Amino acid sequence: MPVMLVVAIVLYAILIERTLVLWGARRAERAAELQAQLQRPGDPRWRAWAARFVALAEAEQLTRGFAIIRALTASLPLLGLLGTVTGMVGTFDSLSVGGGHAASRAGAGISLALTATQYGLALAVPAVLWAWLLTRRVEQLVEHRDLVVRQAQTAGT
Repeated sequence: MPVMLVVAIVLYAILIERTLVLWGARRAERAAELQAQLQRPGDPRWRAWAARFVALAEAEQLTRGFAIIRALTASLPLLGLLGTVTGMVGTFDSLSVGGGHAASRAGAGISLALTATQYGLALAVPAVLWAWLLTRRVEQLVEHRDLVVRQAQTAGT
């Protein structure tokens, strides 16, 4: 379970950082900056290409850390499953040894198994929802940027 705790701390730290970055992105400032770039003198095809290039670079920046978020989120239930297996092995071991305390040791093993599974799921489910919200925010920012580019290109023609 200590490994699960470390994974959860790292995961939620990344989620908090990405949330602060993505909700701190100011649409009006970004739109004004992009429109200024698109209205520079020069070849309109060059400006359109530059806008697409900037869009790709920005999308890469916005989705930074998403792969590690997915990997860490997927690992939490698996770590819970590992705890489940460990607890059940302990349970079967205590039952095979027998003795007067076999039932209490078996109960402790079952408790560990269920607790590990519960923690793994309890930590992963909110992270999945949080990651979905971040993905949706990136989609909104990209859609807004594309709208600004289309409006600037329409105004320039």
